[in-house]
Amino acid sequence: MMKTKKLLNMKRNLFFVSVIASLSLISCGSKSSSGNALTSAAEDNSEAYMEENVNALDQALPEIMVLPSDNLLKKYNALKQSSDGISRDYQAYLLNNKENKVMVSAIQNEFNQMGYSLNDLEQTLKQLASRSATDEVDELAKDPKTLLLATASPDIIIELDYNQNINKKTFAKESEYTLSFIDPYTNKVVATKTASDSKEGSFQESIHNQMPEINKDLTSYFSGILTKGREISVRITVANDANINLQDESIEGETYADWVDDYMDTHTVKGAFKLKTNTKNELAYTNVRIKTLNEDGSQFSAYQWGREFAKDMRKKLGVKVSNRSQGLADVHLVITGI
Repeated sequence: MMKTKKLLNMKRNLFFVSVIASLSLISCGSKSSSGNALTSAAEDNSEAYMEENVNALDQALPEIMVLPSDNLLKKYNALKQSSDGISRDYQAYLLNNKENKVMVSAIQNEFNQMGYSLNDLEQTLKQLASRSATDEVDELAKDPKTLLLATASPDIIIELDYNQNINKKTFAKESEYTLSFIDPYTNKVVATKTASDSKEGSFQESIHNQMPEINKDLTSYFSGILTKGREISVRITVANDANINLQDESIEGETYADWVDDYMDTHTVKGAFKLKTNTKNELAYTNVRIKTLNEDGSQFSAYQWGREFAKDMRKKLGVKVSNRSQGLADVHLVITGI
């Protein structure tokens, strides 16, 4: 009897020990996973990702930014004209127009669902506000719109313009709106859509119904850019205190102007460009087509193109060059001397 009782106690003790051990293991396991629940089930494929080329389709898909039209800014006293040009106060517009956020959110939501990248006006303004005055493109670009575009670098601007009225029968608020899709690199209008939400239900529904056609227009436009190249403008100028000019003979045995012209021939898509100005102190080109993507599929910018141009001028011509390129599609190289 005593032996049987002792045997039962030993089994009971062994059972509790095994249960406690199991609980300890479960506790340790749960602690490990709960400590970083998001990464516990994730796989690290960074090495494979780095070996792959960037998805050209993802990179080439237009990046969108919605801006109020000048007409809207004027309506809300956020646009002023002076001898210095047009001044746009986007911050004042956002503060005075409560409807803007609702309408812009509806537009952004539709593009977001279709996989487009978005640049938000309000967030970009906050980013600009955090910069010092001297950091804003070397104080050269003073207009807020220029600063916005230089900071956000969108591929397409959607300019929103609308009028709101009260339906006299239903007393419901109705909107007639126009969306202008603009290429900020060239200021070309890619597409324009005008509609009224009174005919199609809410503003959100109206935008949603137009998205297939909008997407088709943008896809067609950017397919052309991928094929023919991005359009930019190029200026080569000589500083006032430089000891050379573009008509002087370079160490390559031809004038600096001729060397630049030859470079344009070989570093543009199918030699596409137009020479607009040709003086001893300036060469200016428009309708310059450069490649859109790098070999790995990442986007190739106008600034990168200008940087490579300046690098070749220093190396092959032995001149000092300053890259003053600003904006999205303006390359400006200044020769400061030998």
